Amino acid sequence: MYPVNNLRPVNQRKLLTTALTGLLVLLFAYTATSKFLDYDKFVFQMRLAPLPVMKSAAPVLGWLMPVIEILIAAGLLTSRLRLKALYAAVILLFVFECYIAGMLLTGQHLPCTCGGIVSSMSWKQHLLFNAAFIIAGIIAIKQSTNYKSHVPERQLNT
Repeated sequence: MYPVNNLRPVNQRKLLTTALTGLLVLLFAYTATSKFLDYDKFVFQMRLAPLPVMKSAAPVLGWLMPVIEILIAAGLLTSRLRLKALYAAVILLFVFECYIAGMLLTGQHLPCTCGGIVSSMSWKQHLLFNAAFIIAGIIAIKQSTNYKSHVPERQLNT
């Protein structure tokens, strides 16, 4: 039998950051994969948006958006890039949030271009869904920076 008192205490701040970061990785990896797998539908739906720039940029955005999402997910998995990737995730989610708000303001019933199961949500559900992930990202950023400022450098590298 092993003595229990040799176990290191769980750092709740680090655990929370890891859990929130994991959720963001899943979100970005899932939506990017869905967009790649259904590229034609993704581009078609972007062309329906009431923004003239979307109509002409849709083929490029059809590849660029999922690539950016995959890069963010990969950055979130790399300890050296994690904080920068968290900032990138929050910024991208905020851009999506502005787009969703614009869709709500038009009053048009347009299809979502998110990909996968997420695309079956209403625009209002999208707004709340993205807001929850923006908050998760901000909390992860705050916890990451607080954790780094309270832990000696030698422990950060382990």
